Amino acid sequence: MTHKPPEQAQLDALWREVNKAITDRAWPEAEGLLLRYLQLVPQAALELWDVLAYVDLMQGDYRRCLQVLQPWADHPSRNFWLQHKLGDAHRGLNQLPQAEACYRQSLVDGSDSPLTIRNLLQVLDGLDPGRAVREVQQWLVDAAAFPSAAAWEGARQAAVLVPGLALAEQLRRCGQADAACRRRLLDAAAYRLDLSRLAALLQEASASAAGLSAWEGALQQRLRRLQLWPVTLPTPAGRATSAPGADAQFRSAAPG
Repeated sequence: MTHKPPEQAQLDALWREVNKAITDRAWPEAEGLLLRYLQLVPQAALELWDVLAYVDLMQGDYRRCLQVLQPWADHPSRNFWLQHKLGDAHRGLNQLPQAEACYRQSLVDGSDSPLTIRNLLQVLDGLDPGRAVREVQQWLVDAAAFPSAAAWEGARQAAVLVPGLALAEQLRRCGQADAACRRRLLDAAAYRLDLSRLAALLQEASASAAGLSAWEGALQQRLRRLQLWPVTLPTPAGRATSAPGADAQFRSAAPG
């Protein structure tokens, strides 16, 4: 006796429940509904398994996510998110070399998401902070490899998430640091009471296309109220000069 295929109306209703559970971030409920759907349609398309892997990922079940997605890793109909999710699962298990390989494959598969670059740079920083810096430096040598603004946006996101400051400093050197990146550098200079560094960073921000952020402007005003601005910086000949009319000195004081 053969079983009739489930009615399409039943499947459609079940899929609506899956989407509602995901929208509500009810991950265990979504997982149960998806497993029920896969019981009814064992030969379901990649899309179903991909959604199940996402739900596993959101629950922190990284091993289950890998088990679900690995059979589809090379499927011709995959999109770049599949390898991205595999990278996230490996990263969740602290399998950083495997995560790096998956994020790079996601880029090969056409990822245009800043999240892929962000996560890749976080992984590289976890392996060796110098590798994340060198990755960004390589973009300047081979700009065609990462021509979109998404790469820089992902790098800026990573720079405020990694423990160290090397990536934020590299973005500053490239002229790609945004206010959040600069704030990390300014915070570090403030904790060291490095007034010359603070002045150099604020001068750079002021000269940028966007100008000072609200926070940077407030910091500059605070320094003025404390009579710590303008800062006196040495000239190349050893003479002292104050900030008015000394923009070039502020710029030269910035490391790099």
